[in-house]
Amino acid sequence: MNQLWKRLIALAAVTMLVAAACGRDDDSGSGSDDGGDSDSGGEEASGAFIDPSIDCTDYQGTAGIDGDTIKIGTIRPADGPYAIYDNVTTGLEAWAKSVNDEGGITAGDGNTYKIELIKENDSYDPAKTPAVAQKLVEQEGVFLLAGNIGTESNLSIRDYLNDNCVPNVALATGSSEWNKADDYPWYISGLPAYALEANYWLDYIAQNNPEAKIALLYQDDDFGQAYRDALNEAIERSNNDNGTSIEIVGEQGYNPLSGTTTEAAVTSLSQSGADEFIVGIGGTPCPQTLTFIPDTWDVDPFISVTCAGNLAMSIAGEAGVGAIQAQATLDPADPNDAQTPEVQEFLTKGAAAGLDEAQLTGGVVSVGWGFGTYLQNLLENTEVVDRAGIMNTAYSLDTPAYGLVRPDITIKTDGANDPWGIEGFRIAQRNADGGWDELAPVTNRDGETRELIG
Repeated sequence: MNQLWKRLIALAAVTMLVAAACGRDDDSGSGSDDGGDSDSGGEEASGAFIDPSIDCTDYQGTAGIDGDTIKIGTIRPADGPYAIYDNVTTGLEAWAKSVNDEGGITAGDGNTYKIELIKENDSYDPAKTPAVAQKLVEQEGVFLLAGNIGTESNLSIRDYLNDNCVPNVALATGSSEWNKADDYPWYISGLPAYALEANYWLDYIAQNNPEAKIALLYQDDDFGQAYRDALNEAIERSNNDNGTSIEIVGEQGYNPLSGTTTEAAVTSLSQSGADEFIVGIGGTPCPQTLTFIPDTWDVDPFISVTCAGNLAMSIAGEAGVGAIQAQATLDPADPNDAQTPEVQEFLTKGAAAGLDEAQLTGGVVSVGWGFGTYLQNLLENTEVVDRAGIMNTAYSLDTPAYGLVRPDITIKTDGANDPWGIEGFRIAQRNADGGWDELAPVTNRDGETRELIG
């Protein structure tokens, strides 16, 4: 039974017993066992909308908190073609060491907490994820999960975590599935939605090449299908509303677990007559794809934010020069970003936590560090530190950019009305110096992601 039906049944029972004296209004309510600020700033299912007395059958609100220590878990691939994402967890570990070395995090309840991180490996195989998630929750006793890698992996444990009211925050995936906050209120992404990213690509293409012919290579799972579906809808809107005549003239899917490369798919797409190439895949296959582009195909590929870091782009080498991305974060390897206070703080604290230069500038480790700063932001703004309190904070954010999020990007959420914190990008192109040249400045589309996804 999903969370929405649980709420409706529980709410009906409460209403019958107490004649609406203490029911929930439009799915909003307390953020903790002893009550919390339920002023959501929205009209429906917004802000602090989780009430464990309604949502949970056996609420263990402070499980995983032992005195001044909060135990968190994370799941990532430590082997296989997506093992590059293990570097995300390295960044999360370094963040935890850094805040612990500084004495901990002072939360909104006035207490200071240290972080204990426990990591598990699922090899990017969603068939393995449920067992390791259960181990983290039932044997290790974690308070929450953070920075879990992979759309399919997170989907495989969504019902389990939501049924047990265990937070899964800073998901390392921008799947459109995380748009379902009413049904799955214990899940929230740490990335912008892939669908929004695709719309930024299309907006740029529409402005600069209104008769574009697009070749699309997408990862044939929920991750890549989110790009494909969003692009098709964005093209239709642009053609109808803006008078463009953009079309997808070639399309190829890629199975990330097939053990093959994308070379044959790229060869086929290069013969499609396309003048724009969108690479909607992740992991090592993404930068490898750039090396398969024939010299005779004159395109600047658009690449997923998940593979635009310096470590991934080093795999592409010279083939990565000219690649275009929608960029939401500062890049420590970009000379233009390296002198910003945000990057300088990361470089200093990251080095003190044991990260070497390659890790600091690789662009993947910094993602994990960013997930840590996201969690820190939640704790600092949570007045009652329990599982529901953390989630209600996540769903009612209105803060400046944290960590390495680009400073011009605003961080706002509004419950199920707007569960996406980061809704801003700039468009940038890879240059020969290993940095990024801005093609279009940051714009924010706060509150638009949910509608774009549908």
